[in-house]
Amino acid sequence: MTQFKRGKSLPTTPYMLVHPSTAAHYLLEGRTLVCLVRHGQTDWNMIKRLQGRENVPLNEAGHAQAAGVSKLIEQAKRHGVSFGCVCTSPLSRAYDTAKYIADSLGIASPTILDNLIERDYGSLSGLTLDERHRMFPGGERQAGNVETVPQAASRMLRAVDDMLDVAARRSVIGVTHGGLINAVFSRLTAGDIGTGKTLTVNCSLSCIAAGIGEPIPLAYNLQNESATIYLTKLLVHGADI
Repeated sequence: MTQFKRGKSLPTTPYMLVHPSTAAHYLLEGRTLVCLVRHGQTDWNMIKRLQGRENVPLNEAGHAQAAGVSKLIEQAKRHGVSFGCVCTSPLSRAYDTAKYIADSLGIASPTILDNLIERDYGSLSGLTLDERHRMFPGGERQAGNVETVPQAASRMLRAVDDMLDVAARRSVIGVTHGGLINAVFSRLTAGDIGTGKTLTVNCSLSCIAAGIGEPIPLAYNLQNESATIYLTKLLVHGADI
């Protein structure tokens, strides 16, 4: 559990929303696997300073996390999982994380997609939790210039379409931000997980099946070896990834 938002504890638990056998069926119908990775840790993450679109670099732990998730994805590759490309937010904490992953897959460089950038938190950006409560006790609505969760979710879905085009409908990895991942999973799960309910862990992996109708959420916040296990089980059940 992680303390967040007025002392409320939000879970960082991994969720397998769709069993690998069913997920494989969705992919065999013609959908494409899209894996969303949250960037590695920054110093601002540690003190709960809202980053938004501020270009805050990875710290030492963040680099280690990025190297770790790249090894997990490389393990999945050795088991037969193939990715067409690695896409990334333009912010350095995401791009540097994506570079670790691209290197592990033998991909020349990540493809930058502007739609993968973090939510715009407006006047809240750069503030610590205490500062936000003091200056804007009414939260995002009081700040008034914040990209809403529905707006962010819609942008994330446009980013998914962008990734499918770049990857030519092959499985793809997108390195992005917690606010954006939570927004789209909130939409795709009707608010059961995501914004206000859960937190994404740095360098966790979340999966959706996209390309036919509304994307289907498959797994959220997979951490450590659970990410590799989930991906390889898709192959075991016949998915073409």
